[in-house]
Amino acid sequence: MTTTEKAAMPERRKPKAIEFTILYGWHAVISGAFIVAYFSGDEDTYAMHQFAGYLVLAAIAVRVTAAVFAPQGSPLRIRCPTLAPLAAWLAALAAGNRARIGGPPSLPRRPFFALMATVLLISIGATAASGATADFLPFVEHLHEALGEVALWIVLGHVGSVFVLNALPKLWRRSAGGRLWPTNERC
Repeated sequence: MTTTEKAAMPERRKPKAIEFTILYGWHAVISGAFIVAYFSGDEDTYAMHQFAGYLVLAAIAVRVTAAVFAPQGSPLRIRCPTLAPLAAWLAALAAGNRARIGGPPSLPRRPFFALMATVLLISIGATAASGATADFLPFVEHLHEALGEVALWIVLGHVGSVFVLNALPKLWRRSAGGRLWPTNERC
């Protein structure tokens, strides 16, 4: 290759609709099971709590397995969170640079989401695994309860950040000059 020739850019794989359907179905199963497990932890509904907890554990196992075998570019694949792209993405977010946050020429797949997915899978997985362990080793129950409380706040942070990050492009379209917040007083 000479200095004037450019290397061919690899073509990005377009995700298939079935991959998104699987991902949304998985979200429905794990969020429903997590909600049921969280609110059914008392003595009267312990069987329901136990079933929902094992369903969460199974859903995480299926998700991690799918992530390992999913092709590159698939939404089922879990990206490895790295700090450099995350720092650049957060700096672009703070500066209000919408082209670097989510539009085309953007950072790939929002590095914040990769970090969030990893933290969610670890926290919810640890909660579910400690619950399964507590069935056989009762002294783990307090750890399970503490992890459940932490996981709830992480889940709520996930829901809030997804709403905020998906609402930002709408705010930018409404704002003057592509800034995050409009400068005129009529809004």
